[in-house]
Amino acid sequence: MNAAKPRPVKSPPVGTVRPGAVTAVVCLALAAVVAAMSSLNVALPGVARATHASQTQLAWIIDAYSLVFASLLLPAGAIGDRYGRRLALITGLSIFGAGSAVAMTAHSATELIGLRAVIGLGAALVMPATLSTITGTFSTEQRTRAVSASGPRWPAGRPCWGCSFPGSSCRCGRGRRCSG
Repeated sequence: MNAAKPRPVKSPPVGTVRPGAVTAVVCLALAAVVAAMSSLNVALPGVARATHASQTQLAWIIDAYSLVFASLLLPAGAIGDRYGRRLALITGLSIFGAGSAVAMTAHSATELIGLRAVIGLGAALVMPATLSTITGTFSTEQRTRAVSASGPRWPAGRPCWGCSFPGSSCRCGRGRRCSG
């Protein structure tokens, strides 16, 4: 039996990657994934009125995303390892964005449940690709700071937005350079 061997993923040559741009893209992707998990709770009364959903359907609208996301997180990481983190990230963001755009036009609870599952699929591809992008892009010295900047607490634990990007020359209102 011939098992397919994963392609080695090559990192770009040093100097061709803009660390600030990579961190910004990764942080925005993670923010979208995390926001999709929690933001629907605020809109739930409006969703219930617009779709005439029952309590059970409302629970499924919320949980379909989390269920698919959690179920596919490890397989999606393996897909990213096999076919490349960039492809996984772009595919995940495309699925996530398209599902979110179509979900805005949903007229029934059943439609919305299915679309939230599709959005969960996209999120499952995005999440592992973001961390592997960070670890593959930054040098060992910068990696800890980059991973902490892209974490779920970002930017809540930062003095300001500019401090969150490695290599930035931000100055806070305190008149000194941030340690962000």
